[in-house]
Amino acid sequence: MKIELGCGKAPTSGYVHHDPRRHSAHVDIVHDLENVPWPWPGESWDEILGLDVFEDLHLMPAAWLQECHRILKPGGMLRLRVPIFGSPWHLMDPTHVRGFHPLNFDYFILRGGLYAKYGHYYFDFAFSHGTVRIEEYNIVATLVK
Repeated sequence: MKIELGCGKAPTSGYVHHDPRRHSAHVDIVHDLENVPWPWPGESWDEILGLDVFEDLHLMPAAWLQECHRILKPGGMLRLRVPIFGSPWHLMDPTHVRGFHPLNFDYFILRGGLYAKYGHYYFDFAFSHGTVRIEEYNIVATLVK
C-alpha cells in the first residue's frame, strides 16, 4: 500500500491520501504529523510520498524521517520534495519552517559519506540507499528502507 502525506488539494492517483484536515472528500486519513508517533503501525506501507509537506513541520527532520522509516516495510520507499534553503520556494511561503540542503539526507543513508562520518553516531536508524537531486528550487529525494 502507498500513502501520500499532506495530499492537499491535488492528490496523487494510486495513494491513500493523508492531510491534517478533512478539507476535501479525497482525504482518507486525518492526522497532525507534528504528533508522533504517527498512527500507523510499523512496517505498514510500501511507499510514502511527501511532496511539499515536510518543510511545514516544526519537528526536526530526524524525527519525521525516523517515523517514515518506522512505518515503511523493508525495501519500502520514501519519495519527497522539499525546498532548497534560501530559495524563493523556501522563503516566500509563510508556512515553511525550514529549507533543506541536498546533503541533509546523506546523514540518513547507510552508503552516504555523512552517515559514515556523523549520522551513525547521532541516529539509530538509516535508509539502505537513496538518491537526491535538484529540480529548480527543490530537492527531490528517494530513500529506501
